[in-house]
Formats: sequence, C-alpha cells, structure tokens
Amino acid sequence: MTFTPTEAQFDCTGLVTGSRDGRERALDDLAAAAVDVIHRTGFAVFRIGRLRLGVEESRRLSTALVERIRTALIARGTPAGMRLEIDRPQQTYVPEGFTTRTLLPHHDGQHCSYLTPSLVDAPDWDPAWREFGSSGYTTTPAHKMYQGIFLRDVGEGLSVTTYYDWLGIIDDVLDRRGLHTQDDRPATAARWIGDNLRRAVERRPEHGCAYPSFGAMLGLEEPWWHGLSFHHGEATLTKEERVRYPAAVPLAQRCACGACEGEAARLFCHQVLMATGWTWSQFRRRWEVLAPGEQCDLLFGHNLTMLHGGLAGGPGRVIEPLCLVMDDPAGPDYERWLAASWRRRLPGAP
Repeated sequence: MTFTPTEAQFDCTGLVTGSRDGRERALDDLAAAAVDVIHRTGFAVFRIGRLRLGVEESRRLSTALVERIRTALIARGTPAGMRLEIDRPQQTYVPEGFTTRTLLPHHDGQHCSYLTPSLVDAPDWDPAWREFGSSGYTTTPAHKMYQGIFLRDVGEGLSVTTYYDWLGIIDDVLDRRGLHTQDDRPATAARWIGDNLRRAVERRPEHGCAYPSFGAMLGLEEPWWHGLSFHHGEATLTKEERVRYPAAVPLAQRCACGACEGEAARLFCHQVLMATGWTWSQFRRRWEVLAPGEQCDLLFGHNLTMLHGGLAGGPGRVIEPLCLVMDDPAGPDYERWLAASWRRRLPGAP
C-alpha cells in the first residue's frame, strides 16, 4: 500500500487569499489543474481543512470547487448534461462488536455506476446494461461519474479513504490469465469486462443481488460470488445467505491469508484470490492507496476507473457526498468520454 501521490494533493491557500477576483481565478485555475491529475492518478485530495475556515465555509468552498471542476471537465469533452448531485450526509455504520469498520472496494452507487465498455470499443454493447439493479440500493438512482466527499467530521479511528486502480487491476488480471492481445489493450479490457457484466446481468434472477460484485466483474462464475454483498468487512452472513449459499459458510471461517477479521472480509479474501491470484493482504500491498484526510478536506475521484473503500473508520465519521452525475449514461458524448476514461484521459485537448 502507498499514500496519496504528491501531484494529487492540492494546496488551497489561493482560494482564500487576495482579492475577490483573484480568489475566483484561483478556483478556476485549481479546477483546470486537477482534471488531468484526476484522470491520470484516479483521484485528488484538496487540503481545504488546513485553511481552518470552519465547517460551513469549508462546505461552501468545496461545493464551489466541485462546480468549477464540472465546468472544467465539460470544457474538456465530458457530457454537458453532467450535473452536481449533493446527497444527504452519511454517518459511519460500525457493525456490532467492533469499534471501527472497514469498507471493502466498491464504486459509489454501484447498482448503476460501474465501469462498462464504450460503444466506441464494443459496438454491440447495450447501454441498458449500465443499470444492474433498479431496487434494493441505498444511494440515489443517478449514474455517478465522479465521486466527491466532503469530510465534515473524521470521527474516531484512522478514518482513511482507500483507493484502488480498477483499470490497473483489470489489466493485471488479463495479463495473468494470458487474455491480452497485441491490439488496443484498453479496447480488449473493455470488451472483456462488458462480457462479464452482461453474464452477471443475465444471471440476476438466479443470484438476486442489486450490485455487480468484484468477482463477477472479473469473470467468476460461482453463484455466491454474484449473490453475496461485500461492503463492510466486519459483517456476518445472514441466516438467509447461509441457507442460500452453504458453500460460502466454511469459507467465512478462515480466509486465504489468515489475517482478515469479519466473515465478509474473509469471504472477500477468497474472492480476490480466485479473481486476481492475490490474497486480500497481497492485493492491498499491491493496489491500495491510502488517502488520509482531515476535517473539511475534499476528496474527489473518478468513480468508474477507481474503486474506493474505507480503513478503520469510527462511528463519528460523517461525509457529505458531492458527486458529478448523469441521469442517462448514453449518447455520443458519453461514449467518447467513457472511451477516453479507459485510456486515462479526457476526450478534449487542454
């Protein structure tokens, strides 16, 4: 595991110093500088907390910055219909018997927000497959392209946000399985992910899950990897899950690396090993990037090309989502943006 790279940490002092016009220009300049970094590294951390402005003023500044990022992204070819969605504050749920919780890797709003192929790379892909489940989810129904969180309170514990390079993971899995060709690697990866997702969507009547799982997206076939939810590492299997997927019960007792706490985490460790060849501990050492934040910082990432999670968050941690979303992820502009995202860039020149 590593920490947030220097280029992805942004000093925000210019947003509160100098004249009003100067501060407005600083917002635009910061947003313009950030959008390429977000596509290159996957995320950025804006150190608004260091300004010591207080929660209300920091929230206002974070919201204004995300709006400027939206404008900068649209100027670079992101669909003009992308809008800012401010969701309700989220207080951290900690499973009973634990003092902190660990969020396993996921996309925000994963029932309808996950990486799919662009029609540019996979002309036979159906945009309708970008919605996995239409009920049983906990966030809004909008397609979240970029995920931002304003850290209203970091709470107890480490309270670290974790990021995982989903594009890199997919590429590594394809190489390990000998599935990559010498042609356009992003297009090959996109079509492979699309085939896996299409099968997972078709199997929804069998597994009943509203979210595509990590293993399903990477082509695992066993029904429990499709049907079980992997969100809080400390969670236990429900009675219904034990009855429906008895083969998962012994796997929840001991994981592949022997170090995971919680039934869900131990099952996830087995799933990661089957999908990638790494145990969860090995996977974390290879792919996990730690993004510590202080109160009132803004974290902002690409929600489709990155997975994110949370390490050792306490019950006092409160975040406020500031996401850039579309209601209908389809159309020529979206497909161009998505094809560019697979290649870690934006469709328009700077």
